[in-house]
Amino acid sequence: MTVEARPNPVDDRKFTAPLARALARHSGAVAGTLSGKTAWRTASRWVYATVLIAWAEDHGLIPARLRAEAELARKEHVREGGTLADWVRDGIKDLAVHPATGCLSDDRYLPMDHAPAEPALQALTDWWSADAPDFAYPVDKGPASITGWLCGDLLQEQQDEQRKAAALCQTPWWVADFLCERTLVPALAAFPNERLIRVIDPACGSGHILTWIMIGLYQWYRHGVPQLEPTAALRRVLAGLHGVELDPLTAAVARLRLTVVAGSLLAADGALPTPMRLHHIPAWVRPRIAVGNALLAGLDDPHPPGTILDDTALYPGILQRGTYHAVIANPPYKVVKDKTVKEAIRAAYPTAVGNYPLSVPFTELLFDLAIRGGTVSGPEQLDLFGDAPASASTPNPTRRSST
Repeated sequence: MTVEARPNPVDDRKFTAPLARALARHSGAVAGTLSGKTAWRTASRWVYATVLIAWAEDHGLIPARLRAEAELARKEHVREGGTLADWVRDGIKDLAVHPATGCLSDDRYLPMDHAPAEPALQALTDWWSADAPDFAYPVDKGPASITGWLCGDLLQEQQDEQRKAAALCQTPWWVADFLCERTLVPALAAFPNERLIRVIDPACGSGHILTWIMIGLYQWYRHGVPQLEPTAALRRVLAGLHGVELDPLTAAVARLRLTVVAGSLLAADGALPTPMRLHHIPAWVRPRIAVGNALLAGLDDPHPPGTILDDTALYPGILQRGTYHAVIANPPYKVVKDKTVKEAIRAAYPTAVGNYPLSVPFTELLFDLAIRGGTVSGPEQLDLFGDAPASASTPNPTRRSST
């Protein structure tokens, strides 16, 4: 008898819908204890912070904070005069213990200054302790829970304002798989003797596509020719894998997820002790994920309009044209409303004409980033599930010289 595969929880609305509703309910309760126009944004950040803590806790990456086994310690903390707000902040500090994830304790990425009322946080922590589902779960297909795929999806569910401002829309895993299969695999075949394969997602969001690429590249270096030992293979992956994201918190989540995935790859190959802890992951694991507007960063204006934070200068050459063997992205499709931003993009990209959606200049950027003979996957090239990806060797009338 054939046993039907269980749906991956990230695909199962019976799992995700009640979870999203519960988190929204708690965000509303927390927001009700705050004042001002930013009450909902502040509340959603606090609630989402607990999502990251619970995911890391469920996988044994950090000390217990929110689940039932932490209840006595949490109550003792309060009895001794501590607050639940500080308890949650300490959980974020646990997540920021690694050099690659230290940005989570930086207010530019995850502001945690305005503390909600304690009763709302009490209800939230009680829910995590008693009723919230486990974020460490077995899968028959699709992304493993250690990849943090669920955290990425919940960021979209939680951050309404953020999703609207940055056009945050997570790529389903089967689309990410399709894009990588049709882009990364041909690039590897086209450059079999290349020591370092360079890949970028310039609209990387919380890291869905980058996670898929990291796993694929690691397997390529481990089992290709020559076969590299785990540490060497991972170092090679990290040297060639890049991402850019407009929103600081979203980029921080991507850094966290890729750091953990990198550690899990080492642990699976016996190169890292198990059970894996976040602070045990080698300090040299530093995913190259920059914060900035990929369309405008590195061009004429050092402070491009519409940019929340720009640290692309910390990653020299990350947006250098004509340097990537594979360029993969599912960029935003929205139309920019800010006139200054719209005109800046129009001035930089000849294809940005009329009331253009962002997918148009992003498509131009994808081609510009690719090395000649490399592969590109984006909205126009794949038509999602249509033709094969376009090759960067295809004549492109809008292609500019490398900078």
